[in-house]
Amino acid sequence: MVKKIILTMVLSACILFTVEGQHKTSALSNSGTRIHDDVLGISFAKIGSVSKLDNSTYRISLSTENSPVQSAIATVSLSDRLFIDLPGSYGGRVYLDSPAGLKLLKNRMKVDTVNISGRNFRREYWAVYAGMGMWDCVINCYSKEYGKYYIVSLVQDKPVGKPGMIVGGKQITSDEMKSKAVVSLQDTTNGIINKFNNLISSLQIQNK
Repeated sequence: MVKKIILTMVLSACILFTVEGQHKTSALSNSGTRIHDDVLGISFAKIGSVSKLDNSTYRISLSTENSPVQSAIATVSLSDRLFIDLPGSYGGRVYLDSPAGLKLLKNRMKVDTVNISGRNFRREYWAVYAGMGMWDCVINCYSKEYGKYYIVSLVQDKPVGKPGMIVGGKQITSDEMKSKAVVSLQDTTNGIINKFNNLISSLQIQNK
């Protein structure tokens, strides 16, 4: 009789442990669909592989098989100063109020507005030559709220070609290559661009 009681207690404990484990796994799965950062006051859909670079920047690796450029990096940042990320040409972040940033303004090819989280973000399209025929092709979206810049960007390293190269007997200028790069950044048939658009539409900013 004692053995039966002990066996029953053991089985009950095992069942309870299993059920509790299932609930914990489910909760983790549900929380993994979005990134929430209460300190920064933001949340966004977990699209791609997400890592936190520092206290104010998230890095999202985007990839797709149905894209001419099959991978790209998106970032979601909060910053006191406006910047653009140029890993190929400048090795990383360039602040636009710096001397180097001011010189880069000629590479800003198109500007419009996109609504994110009920706010109008300025959206800029950039193309910066990185050498060896490769270009940093960037979409930089930002809005200044509560004294800080909310910045959502996409960077793609693309083989657009060397400025001045001859194609079909015609010399292709740097501006023509920049324009070509910007057109590719607006191509909604590109899986990477679609993922980035999904990212920016999912961004939520908490009112402070």
